[in-house]
Amino acid sequence: MNLLFDTNVIMEYVAHRRQYDAVKNIFESILADRHYGYITQGSVYTLAYLTERAFKEQDVHRPELTERIRTTMTAILQIFEPLGITRQQMLTSIANQAFSDIEDSFQYQCAIDSGCDILLTINIGDFKHVDSPELEIMTPVAFVEKYM
Repeated sequence: MNLLFDTNVIMEYVAHRRQYDAVKNIFESILADRHYGYITQGSVYTLAYLTERAFKEQDVHRPELTERIRTTMTAILQIFEPLGITRQQMLTSIANQAFSDIEDSFQYQCAIDSGCDILLTINIGDFKHVDSPELEIMTPVAFVEKYM
């Protein structure tokens, strides 16, 4: 099964938030080749920024800060294949009236155009106005309950 991870799902794991255990289980299933994990190229940039902020909040400073970001981002890219979308797909995403959050529209468009089966997100409500028979949108907990 091809899974696209919204940025917030990765941060759920990095920051040990409420759905950490479910996300960890899904990561392990990807590492065991039971599923395929994808993130958008935009998520990579955002994750680098958010990871830096999280480490700074933990009072981590340079040069250790840079090394911890590198280690974290390398680990993420060992699990996930980054996917991109074209300029036209971005324009389609921007114009998609089903979304008030354009970043979520980019995630959705990338998942659809890349043939993903499931888009995992913490914020299901951000996708409430889309109905795609080829893409299921669910939380990590719901995915674990249904598929694992």
